[in-house]
Amino acid sequence: MEPPSAAIVPFTAECDLRSAAVAIASYACNGDDGRVLGDPVFEEVTEGRNHWPRYSSCGDLPHYVLMHLGFRDERILNRSDDGGIRNWSIAQNLSRLVFKTGKSFVWASIAKRPQPGDVLYLASPEHVCVLDSIDEATGTIATFDYGQFDQKSGKPCGRRRSSAFRVQGKQLLVGKRILRGWLDIARVPGLLASS
Repeated sequence: MEPPSAAIVPFTAECDLRSAAVAIASYACNGDDGRVLGDPVFEEVTEGRNHWPRYSSCGDLPHYVLMHLGFRDERILNRSDDGGIRNWSIAQNLSRLVFKTGKSFVWASIAKRPQPGDVLYLASPEHVCVLDSIDEATGTIATFDYGQFDQKSGKPCGRRRSSAFRVQGKQLLVGKRILRGWLDIARVPGLLASS
């Protein structure tokens, strides 16, 4: 089975872009069931790097999603399998998403909310994941996360997670982590046709 991909880039409607991003992330995580080390899709998302000691694959998922949306700017995209000339670089997954994306990255405030498909940047410790949904009425947020550990198999995994979401003072919290900001995929150059 192939991952969902962008049929036509740029997308003409933001809702289609966001739906595609969520579908790609869900495929990569196999929804709530998850994918573990050794699963062919898990290996594709991580490009086999999760075999390295103490490697965290959380940043691999957003780059995989961006690539399958049709994004190819290697100043931001950190993949070896993207058809470009640059190979994956160590310690670049999170920093490129947060600091190389310019106005596409939104610093969090209590007045703003990310939308499905956006890449959330959480701290501390630092982590990135893809947003599925937020339900402020119930205080929950669902995300697609790599860099996890599957207790049943004893292996690294990627899966859909549900966490508490709340406002505390001037901060947005996802579980016990602070939501520092997010990569707004609708602002990523080249993915959405300008209106």
